[in-house]
Amino acid sequence: MKQSLEFLREKITDKMPLEDMVAIFEDLCREPIDDEMILFESGTFTSISDNPLFQLSLVRQAPNEDEEFYQVHLDIFYEASQDNQIFSESTWDEDLEENIFDYIRASEVFAYAKEQEYKAVKIYLEET
Repeated sequence: MKQSLEFLREKITDKMPLEDMVAIFEDLCREPIDDEMILFESGTFTSISDNPLFQLSLVRQAPNEDEEFYQVHLDIFYEASQDNQIFSESTWDEDLEENIFDYIRASEVFAYAKEQEYKAVKIYLEET
C-alpha cells in the first residue's frame, strides 16, 4: 500500500480540480488488490483543525498481515457552511450495484464540491 500512497502523492497537486483528483484515485484502483474495498465519505468533521471542516474522502482499504487493514486516504477539505452541512455519507463499493467512481461523479455532493474552492488536501496511509 505504500506504492499507492506514493502514487497519489506524485500525481495529486495543490489546486488540482476535484474531478482530476477523483480520476487519479480511480486510476490507482484499476490495479486490484486482493480483498480491497473502496470507501467514499463526506461530512463535516473536526480533523485537521480545531474548527469543523467539510470533507470529501476516498479511502482504499486492503488487509495487512495481522488481520487488520491498511488504508490509503485522499481527504479534501472545504470551509464548513450551511450549504454543505446537508451532505453526510459513508458508502463502500461493495454496497453498490454500480462502479463507485461512477456513483461519486453522479452524486449531489460531488456536483456541489467541484464548484467550491477547497482549503487543503491530505494524502496519508494508516493501519487499523
